[in-house]
Formats: sequence, C-alpha cells, structure tokens
Amino acid sequence: MTKTVHITLSIFLLATVGCKSISFSKQASSDNGYKQKVAFETVYYEANKQKVLNNKENALRLYHEAIVLDPKSHATMYQLAKLYYQANKSNEALYWAEKAVAQSPYNHWYSGQLGQFYSKYGNYTESANVFAEMVVEEPEEKQNYTETAGQYFNAKNYNQSVIYLKKMQERFGIEPESSTRLEYVYSALGKTDLAVLEMEKLADHFPNDIQYKGYLSEAYQNAGNTEKAIKTLNDILTIDPNSGKAYYALSKIYHGMLNEKLAFDNLKKAFKHQDLDLVQKLQAISTYFLVIKTDASKLKEATELSDILLNVYPNASEPFILKSDIEGTMGNYSIAREYNIKALEKDQSDYKLWGKLISIDERMGNSALQLEDAKKAIELFPNVIQLYAQIGYALIQEQEYYQAISITEEGLEIALDKNEKIDLLQCQATAYQKLNNHAKSDGIFENILSISPYNGVIINNYAYSLAIRKEKLFIADSLIEIALRMEPNNPFFLDTKAWIFFAKKEYTSALKLLDQCMEIDSKNPEYYRHAKEIFIEMGNQTMANEMQSKIDFIDVK
Repeated sequence: MTKTVHITLSIFLLATVGCKSISFSKQASSDNGYKQKVAFETVYYEANKQKVLNNKENALRLYHEAIVLDPKSHATMYQLAKLYYQANKSNEALYWAEKAVAQSPYNHWYSGQLGQFYSKYGNYTESANVFAEMVVEEPEEKQNYTETAGQYFNAKNYNQSVIYLKKMQERFGIEPESSTRLEYVYSALGKTDLAVLEMEKLADHFPNDIQYKGYLSEAYQNAGNTEKAIKTLNDILTIDPNSGKAYYALSKIYHGMLNEKLAFDNLKKAFKHQDLDLVQKLQAISTYFLVIKTDASKLKEATELSDILLNVYPNASEPFILKSDIEGTMGNYSIAREYNIKALEKDQSDYKLWGKLISIDERMGNSALQLEDAKKAIELFPNVIQLYAQIGYALIQEQEYYQAISITEEGLEIALDKNEKIDLLQCQATAYQKLNNHAKSDGIFENILSISPYNGVIINNYAYSLAIRKEKLFIADSLIEIALRMEPNNPFFLDTKAWIFFAKKEYTSALKLLDQCMEIDSKNPEYYRHAKEIFIEMGNQTMANEMQSKIDFIDVK
C-alpha cells in the first residue's frame, strides 16, 4: 500500500507545444512596413521548419534574425528560450524566457516554460512565484496549484506550500492530489497528526476506495498508531478480501511487532493475490536466503511461499528460478537444474537462465551436462563470448583438448573485450598444458601478460604451471612475488609460492605458507592435499595421515 507523491515539477510540453498564433499587427512596429512584416514571417517560419527537422543550429540562427526584424516578437523569444534550454545554456534560456513573459499578455506556455527553467536551475522561489501567478490567471487549472506547492516545498517554504494546497482544496474539494501532497508535506515537517487528518478526510470522502484506506493505514503507521493501522487494513479486507497489498502491509506490521506467526500467515495470503506485484513477492522471499541453510523452519516457509508462486504464476519463469535458487542454496543441484530447465521452457530467450543452468552444471561437476547446455545456449547466443570459454573448459574436462582449443579460437575471432580475450586464452593455455605442450602454453601466458601485465590470476596460474613442472623456478618465483605484492593474503598466491618452495625442496618454508593458507581458508581441501604430499616427500607418514583425515572431514561436510 505505497503511494508516490510527486512534489517536484511536472515538465511542460516544451518539445512539442508552441504558440497557436502570432499577431503580427501587434508585434511588428507599424513603421516596419509591409516588406519588413513579410521578411519577418519568412524568416520565422523557416526557423520553425529547421526546428522541426532538428537542425537546431540553423533554427537558432534564424530565430535570432527574426528577433532583429521584430524585437517585440514574444513567440520568437519563446522559441529561443526553448532551444537554449535544450542546448544546456542556462543564462540564455532564462534571458529569453523572462523576456517572452514580460513582452506578452498572459500566456500559459510562456509562464510554464519560465517556471520550469527556474526550477531546473534551482531558483525554486522564483519558480513558485511564477506558478502562483498562474493560479491567479487560471484558477480552474489544478496543475498550477500543485506546481506552486511543489516549488515552495523545494524552496523549503513549507507554509506557503500548505497554503496553496489548502487553496486547491477550497476550490476543488477533497481529492487525491491535494490531500496526498498535504500528507507528504506534514509528514516531512514531522506533523504526523495533521498528516493523519488529511488521510482520514480523504478516506472518509471516498469510503469505498481501498487505495485511500491504504494511504490512511500508512499514515497511522508513520504516526506510530499501529492499532489503527491494523484496523484500517482489516477494513480494506472486509471490502475486498482479495487485496494482496493489504495482507502484505499487515505482514510487515506484524513482522515489526515480532509476531512472526501472524506475519507469515498474512504473507502467505498476500502471495496468493496478483494485485501485489510479483517483483515485490520475490523481494520479500529474497531475505530467506540469508537463513535457510541454518534455519529449517525458514526453509519450510520459503518452500511454502515458492510453491504458492508456482500455482499463482504457472506461465512465468520467475517462480521456477526461485525454486531452483532455493534448491541450489541447499546443495540440491540436480533438483535445482530441473527447475531451471522448466524456467527455460517458459522463456528460452533470457540468457540469464542459460547462465544459471551452466553454473549449476559446473557446481555438479558434470562437464558432459555443461557441454551439452552450453552448446544449446551458443546456438541462441553466438555472440556471448563467455560461452566459448565455458564450452572450452567443459571439453578439457572431457579430455577433448584439441576441440577446446578450436572453440576458443572461434571465440577469439569475435571477442572485442580485453577480459573476454584473456578468458579464452587462459582456457587455451590450460588445454595445451594438458597436451604437455608447455612451450605453447607458456607462450600464451606471456601473450596474456603482454595484454594485462598486472593480472594477478594469470600471473599466479603461469607461476603455478612452472612450479608443478619444476621448470624456470626463478621466473616462477619472480612472477608470484609480483602477485603477492598486489594481494599479500591471497591463499591461492601463497599456495603457489609454497609449491615453488616444494619444487626447490625447501619443505619447511613450503609448510609454513600452507599453514597460512589453511588459516585463511580452512575449508579448501587443496591446501591439505599439498601439505600431505610434502609430508610424504619428507617421510612423515603420521602428518600425512593427519592431513588426509582433514581432507576426509572437509569432503564429508
């Protein structure tokens, strides 16, 4: 039940509306004679033509010629002001807008333009005064009152803002525009009792309109009168038992009161009705993701709410994605994948859904599925470079190294972004490593570093590649030191440094670094595997067994 009150200026139709006519007999001086009048008309209408054709520079030049021919032409002044405004030239725009208003009898468009310009350039009081004059000239035009009140509000002249909104009510009676703006002003001033009074008058005047009762409930809530807010929302549900917005508002109130049972009961009811936007429902359920892994009751609630959305929106993809995200968060990747596929059945044109599916495949460690899904996706999105790298890595997992190199070459032919090229080249380097073509992989690493010399990930991967081969250890050590200067506590970089020490048979130094890695990221089994390998090399089977125990514990969890 949220209302939006626009206190700021409503833009006049400056781009399309101009003067309806030009009275040349009044604008042109009588001594100009017939020829000067014709010359003015010719130039003025040619300027209008150039403006319509969007040739603004030509139009501006011609309007200036026209104002020389008839210095009193307020229509020309109006057009000059408009063009200077569009060109972001504030001084010139204000100059001609002020002259147009001063030169002519009252004209709604001229005054509206000047009021807009004043507001645009932060002269809120001047803007408000212009619109206040428009109220006098056109007392039956509602917009003049709201613009005046809005500009006085912007100028922090709140009393004047209230005065003009009250004038609006005196002329037009109780209606939404003035009442909601008054409530907004009173709330901004901290006068919650007056804000409530305005909403009570509005709700009483339209007793069967639940929207205004919703506004009233909000006003009660802002004033700290929770009891009346709840009663008003229940009144709405008496009139319309299918008001999802009312149930949602009740849910938020009860949540604030720490009554989680009533909060959830009303949230469930809100989810069953489509007057509450699906986006709001998804936002409401998103908070559950913070706790569902550790709180079984919240997981049950999230599941129940997501099931409701599946029933209410059977043809939308979002509820299926929500189910997929819940299952994925809980580690149920196979089920998550099934829901993701159902989402794709609703909308195959959304690349984000394909990205989620491929990500699930990666988490499952199923390279065959990753390859299958990425190939389907690339048929629909051949210009998404990420897919070429994903297919490449899946092919590497499937030991199809030459195919991985081939697909990344395809990607490199169309890749424009530097980072995308780096991803593809990194994939190629990995494929060549698997083929034991280290000269080729090293060349690719060096190529990448020529493109991005301070890319920590590439520096680390290149150094690690050298370390595990026990080749060019001086280069490997120099590289990893550069990476560690950029990120001294990065456990991946420290692990590579440890592996360089291991290659040099400096086992104690290597183990010290691996201890640091374990402290930083205790749940990564890779560091324990490396430590185990070092202990075996040292002949310390006891410590090797201890490392294996820790690996087993992490794998079980």
